[in-house]
Amino acid sequence: MIEKPTHKKISLFSATALSATSMVGSGWLFSAQLNAKLSGNYSFLAWLLAALLVMAVGLCLAQVVAIFPVRGATSRSSALSHNSVFGMPFAFANWFGIMICVATEAQATTQYLSAALKNTDLMDNQGLTFYGKLFALGILFLYLVVNFYGIKFLARVNNVVTALKIFTPLFTIALFFLARFDKSNFDLPSNALFTTGSALGAIVGAGLIYSYNGFQLAVAFASEIDNPKKNVPLAIIFSIGLVMLVYMALQFAFMGAVPHDLLQSGWASLNFHSPLVNLAMLLGLNFLVILLMADSIISPSGTGYAYLGGSARMFYAMAAEGQMPSWTIGKLNPIYNLCRRSLLINWFLVAIVLWNADSWAGLMVIVSGYNLLGYMAAPISMGAIKPHTRLWGGGVFAILGIVMTTIPAHDLLMMNLSLVALMAIYGAIQLTKKMNLNVLLGLITPFVAYLWLIYVYQHPVYIVLVSFSFYWLITSPNFVQFCKKYKTEGLSYAEEILH
Repeated sequence: MIEKPTHKKISLFSATALSATSMVGSGWLFSAQLNAKLSGNYSFLAWLLAALLVMAVGLCLAQVVAIFPVRGATSRSSALSHNSVFGMPFAFANWFGIMICVATEAQATTQYLSAALKNTDLMDNQGLTFYGKLFALGILFLYLVVNFYGIKFLARVNNVVTALKIFTPLFTIALFFLARFDKSNFDLPSNALFTTGSALGAIVGAGLIYSYNGFQLAVAFASEIDNPKKNVPLAIIFSIGLVMLVYMALQFAFMGAVPHDLLQSGWASLNFHSPLVNLAMLLGLNFLVILLMADSIISPSGTGYAYLGGSARMFYAMAAEGQMPSWTIGKLNPIYNLCRRSLLINWFLVAIVLWNADSWAGLMVIVSGYNLLGYMAAPISMGAIKPHTRLWGGGVFAILGIVMTTIPAHDLLMMNLSLVALMAIYGAIQLTKKMNLNVLLGLITPFVAYLWLIYVYQHPVYIVLVSFSFYWLITSPNFVQFCKKYKTEGLSYAEEILH
């Protein structure tokens, strides 16, 4: 959306800081251990592969934003390039994944503090207690307050938080290196069991996609960033590059600092409940323990309030495209330039998810799966809007298809079933609006069929062939024109400018 000139926009620095802050959330507190357990010495390759993947997706989105610098572009790109019915599963997955992330960040703070303080009032062996969930809801309320006064207030808070969130990992890395570094940890006999495939599996299983997911914030806030055509791709590149270096350095320091006698059975046996705090305690770094406990509030919260703002803008965008009820839109606040109704709806939905969830790790894999589904819209939209990019987009889409197959079979099945149920309900609503059944099936069947094809058989060559064939079909001029012919009711680009 092209904003009115009276609204101030944020700079490249603030846009980069917004994405970087979101990528240094609860993931950095847990992922170093999870990555080591799943991929050993291949952990560094896993961080690099994940960074390259999300950067490729981000640059695809930047191509779309260069033409449509709209509010919540991450959830509506395929609606802009095709139509809202075709784009519904991508929009839902993107928005739903970001929204659940907000709950995981509040949950992570509560879980980390409880484990570090050895306090069973907030968390026991079954997960968050009643009081733990109340505490997490209190944190969630703070996220709402930060977002309630618009992007400029959020950016001011975020610029300060970013400095603290970057400093703490760097300080932790330095202290781990100084306190202990055992190079024999990288020569364990069990390390021979890990392969390149282990690194690929860790992208989802160790929460690396989850950790990097904040790159989307620069795109979600595109309409509120100065010169989005130039600054959005730069913010994506700078933020991912910076955070990747931090995560890889942390991985190296963590793996070198773990006492060797804890690794007699290899990395897979390592099981710290609060990895960085537990390691700092073993090394006698008491000041670092205090700092990490404080950061367990700051880092997840910095990501949580940014994601809440992003999910609210995505939800607004879905309503603007006719994918959510029109009453959820509301007018943009004339002073703070945001839809507070959308913000409040998202906050209540997050609160419901938070209240019914028990642990960070359980939600993380689900979030990562939905994030990957949402990412698939980026190369599709880019290829449809800019046909000369289809070869690049097809490659990105095929890689996403391969990574999708690393999701546990049960979780992938549940995701497929949830999208089938969603599209059945949404399709029924479209039929009540007199949409032709054959047209409806032509719009919603291709992607649903693709998801089931990659679920039933997962050989890499097969996945690449199926993914590339599907991509080439749905980005073809004929299919795009078919979709545009049946645009559904929603705000037009011009109408949104005045909304």
